[in-house]
Order: sequence, then C-alpha cells, then structure tokens
Amino acid sequence: MKRIVSGITATGNLHIGNYIGAIQYLLKEQDKNNELFVFVADLHGLTIPIDPKLINQNTKEIIKLYLACGLDPKKVKLFVQSEIKEHTELFYLLSTLTNIGQLERMTQYKDKMIKQKNKTNVIPTGILIYPILMVADILLYNPDSVIVGQDQKQHIELTKLLAQKLNNNYDLKFKIPEAQIVKKEGGSKIMALRNPEGKMSKSDNEKNNTIFLLDSLEDINKKITTALTDSENKIKYDPIKKPGISNLITIYSAFSNLSIKEIEDKFKDSNYKNFKEEISNVIINRLKIIQSNFSKLTDKDIKEALKLNRDEIKKIAANSVNKVKKNMGLLNYVN
Repeated sequence: MKRIVSGITATGNLHIGNYIGAIQYLLKEQDKNNELFVFVADLHGLTIPIDPKLINQNTKEIIKLYLACGLDPKKVKLFVQSEIKEHTELFYLLSTLTNIGQLERMTQYKDKMIKQKNKTNVIPTGILIYPILMVADILLYNPDSVIVGQDQKQHIELTKLLAQKLNNNYDLKFKIPEAQIVKKEGGSKIMALRNPEGKMSKSDNEKNNTIFLLDSLEDINKKITTALTDSENKIKYDPIKKPGISNLITIYSAFSNLSIKEIEDKFKDSNYKNFKEEISNVIINRLKIIQSNFSKLTDKDIKEALKLNRDEIKKIAANSVNKVKKNMGLLNYVN
C-alpha cells in the first residue's frame, strides 16, 4: 500500500488545471488500496496578505469542491492544515536544519526579489520560509509520493534533503518521498487560455485565461471561444509552433478520455470554431455535475467530512513530531 499526500493552497477558487492535474488522479487512486492524505493548505494562504473572511471562504469552498468532484472521506483522509498543530511544530524543527541560501534559491522568492529591486513590491517573510512548511506538510505523514505541479519540484528536492538530514543526524527513518507529477498526454501543465506560454493560475489578472470549476456555463463557453489559437485553422498537436491549439487539445483529451492522436483524427476535417464548441460542451457537461453536487452541500457536510478521520490524522501527525522531538533531544513524556 502506497501513502500519497496532496494539498491545495486556500488562495483562490479551483480551476480545471487543478481538476486535471490533481483531483482526477485522486479520484482514480481512492478506489485503489492506497492511503490518501488530502488537505487544504490554509496556513500557506497567509503567506501573502489576504482578507480573513476570504481565506475562510476559500477553505470551505475547496473542501466542498473536493466532495462535489467525488472524493469520498471514507476512502480519503480529508483535512484542513491549520487544524493539525503539528504542521507548525514540525515546521520550526525543520527550520533549524535549513539555511537561508537554500531558501533564497527558491524560484518564487527569486521572482519576488527581482520585483523588489524594481521597487514594485515588498517581500513578506512567509515567501522566504514557506517551503519549510511545505516540507513539514509532507514529512508529517511520511508518504511514498506527493502530488505536485512541475513548478514545485524544487520543494520536493528540499523535502528529500531535509528528510535525509533527519535520518542521518537524528537516527530517524523517514521515507524519501518522490514527486508525483500527474502526466497527461500533452504534458504536465494546463496553460492559460489567452496566454498559452504561461500556466493556468488561480491568481491570473486576465479573467479569460482561467476556467474555474464554479464558472457559469456562459463564462466557460466565452473563455473557450476567445482562447488564443493561430491562423492555420488546423487541429494539430504541436506545442512549439501551435501552443494555443495544443493546450486546447490537452484539455479536451483530459475531459473526453481521448488520446491526442484520436482527437487529431476526429477533427482532421474540422476547424477551430467547431473544435472549440466541442471542448466547451465536454467541459460544461462535466462541470454541470460538479456544480450541481456543490450546490447541495452544506456546512454540516463539511464538518462531518473533516471530522471523520481527524483523530487518526492527528495521531499520525503527533507520532511523527514526537519521534523527531525525542531524537533531537527535547524532553518528551508523551509516550
């Protein structure tokens, strides 16, 4: 049995990239004999300034969307990061094993540094130190693999490094987890609709770049219709020469379960207009079901889903932290 960890930050609404890149995979894995830990990373949501009401709302919405998409709390250990105090406790212990240079090499921090030099923003401390919390999120449950995006491979490398340090320095036996980058035919990223050179993002200022799971059906259709393509009007997968249409083919493949070759053959005599109509229809048909499920869920359903495995999750987390504390020389009378 494999243990898998997956988390989504509570900084915005979920979009089809989240669905294709993580949720679809989790839906398949929950019916296998694997142990899944799936959480909303609300503490990570505090890394940048955010309205308290918004982060609370985002956290509830993501839990509801997990449930609406079909994640079963009887099969998946579903939880909210801040409810498990050991995340922050292990975070501090790990920070004593980390140096500033390692954190300054992280891509997001380097990007913020460039902007600060241009006097466009100030860097919150959380941007520098949040990778350590990500390591704690992972090691706390001692998984075999972690579902991450391509842009988070750096965090997994830091996780491996700190796990090895704990094992070598303090005679612990943490697994060295592997990054589980969910591979879709056509690549591991869903790109922005109007800017297929960049990744689809929750925080994109261009609203037509991203299809959110709770978008209106009219908005979904509009966003697909206005997605950037090219002048060739030929449905051919070529991410270098045709990034826009290639991204749409990847999206259609994920929602239709057709291969890229099957899609190219199916639409070989078609045009972009007709292809976009097909993409819009297949997305809308899936999201209509999710949105219908979402509308029926209540706060009571959220509480019950989170309560189901809370005691077991806390026990696993506490055991991990207590072993680290004991082997690091801290007094420990719990066990």
